[in-house]
Amino acid sequence: MIMNPSPIQMEWFHSLEGEKTKLNWFLLEIALEYYSRIMEEPELASFRERYGEAQIAQYCAYYARRIKESILRYLRGQRKSVIFYHDYAGDFYPHHDGRMNALLSRVARGSFDHLCSGCIACPQRCLWEYEERSPLFDEYRG
Repeated sequence: MIMNPSPIQMEWFHSLEGEKTKLNWFLLEIALEYYSRIMEEPELASFRERYGEAQIAQYCAYYARRIKESILRYLRGQRKSVIFYHDYAGDFYPHHDGRMNALLSRVARGSFDHLCSGCIACPQRCLWEYEERSPLFDEYRG
């Protein structure tokens, strides 16, 4: 579940009370998982050295929020899968080459897939009840 030590803040996923949805909670969890994987991925050692924890956390939150529309299209049956565009990494880091953006997108996809693998047993039902309010934002408030 959540609460891995990281500089990612819950408040980055809701600025208003009405944004405390299950989908936004799921995006927070994606960002946390993505952050953890970036911090562990051997191929991203130079990336970690170059940017540091705070900027990587901001990037992970940005990326998670960017895929929100793709997730919604999938959940509404408008797409057959969630698409992880390399451009999302490139928009945040415009000076990166295509190889780095592809690697970051691959790690993001792995984070999403790993997180989704636990959804069947999770009682929160974030993807099935994505528009409903998530009590977890209040339960884990610092």
